[in-house]
Amino acid sequence: MIDFATVEERARLLDPAGNSVEQSIEHRTDPLTGAVASINAALSEKAKAFLLGGGDVQLLGKYQEETAKACPFCDVAAKGTRFPRDVVEEGQLRIGRSTAVPNLFSKMAFDCVAIVDPGRHVLFPSQLAEEALADAIRVSRELLGRARSRDPRLVHHVVGMNFLPPGGSSMPHPHFQMHARTVPYSGIARLLALSAAFRERTGRNYWEELLEREKQVGARYVGSTGRVEWMAPWAPTSQREIWGLLPGAGSLLESSDADARGFAAGILRVVSLYEEEGGHAFTFAFFSGPQPGAGDRFSLHLKICSRPPFRAMFSNYDTWFTPKFIGDDVHVSAPEQYAEQLRKRWTRTATRTPWTGG
Repeated sequence: MIDFATVEERARLLDPAGNSVEQSIEHRTDPLTGAVASINAALSEKAKAFLLGGGDVQLLGKYQEETAKACPFCDVAAKGTRFPRDVVEEGQLRIGRSTAVPNLFSKMAFDCVAIVDPGRHVLFPSQLAEEALADAIRVSRELLGRARSRDPRLVHHVVGMNFLPPGGSSMPHPHFQMHARTVPYSGIARLLALSAAFRERTGRNYWEELLEREKQVGARYVGSTGRVEWMAPWAPTSQREIWGLLPGAGSLLESSDADARGFAAGILRVVSLYEEEGGHAFTFAFFSGPQPGAGDRFSLHLKICSRPPFRAMFSNYDTWFTPKFIGDDVHVSAPEQYAEQLRKRWTRTATRTPWTGG
């Protein structure tokens, strides 16, 4: 049985007026990794200056307009880089509404950018097209296969997205990054090892048991988009973090086009909620096993979180010394709280006509 361990502490102080104040802090431990998340609702007022709401919509609209004028991703066919012909014969890989090109400044042997939609320079999360997000996932998956076909050692990979400068993006136009290298990614390697140990100890897939447990509890489970299941984690490591799990698949290479659409639909609902709350920047990453066939002990999953609001001057509160170097973060709202907000969005958007494009 997965144990949701928690410890509650109380802090007592006198405020500047001399009034006695008591605050409740809950420390939650992740059942698999042991990472600790601390939750204190009293921080919500302070957090308004760093994390919650207050995004400058007018400034973002101006930023969207100005950056579109000379955006190389908007005219990627003419201004973009090109793959060697032994990787992509035509130089740039196009699938649906996404185009992939090599990163001009590589960080590993196979470093690519998947532009979500060269024809739409949009910097408001709710304006992202679901089908274009799905196509970016599909083109990333295709490149993963081509990378290891070119060099069988390039099995360790990650696919993710940074949106707007507070989310870690240096290029405004929406895009994914796909990286493949010979060296394992430490965070993914740790999860794989812990998941394998859980399988050996219990005979079960940790991620599938977690999903069953969260559905039983109900407070953090959000809903599904096709085969992809969505929940808020018990002990989040990032602000307003949400997970999307694909049971039965251990690697992005095992996902289908329908699964890509499922991930895209969930991503769009999550980031639209962030936008409703005044936060436009976000970051996500796929945690994907290096080799297909590990679905019995590991599940492909995506982790997505909100980042500081877009403003003329912003503070990256989520990169202060404890989360940056130690790994434990402090949260102003419990995952049960924002999971409930997201469940309401799931209900509202589930009736939309699903995308059936290729």
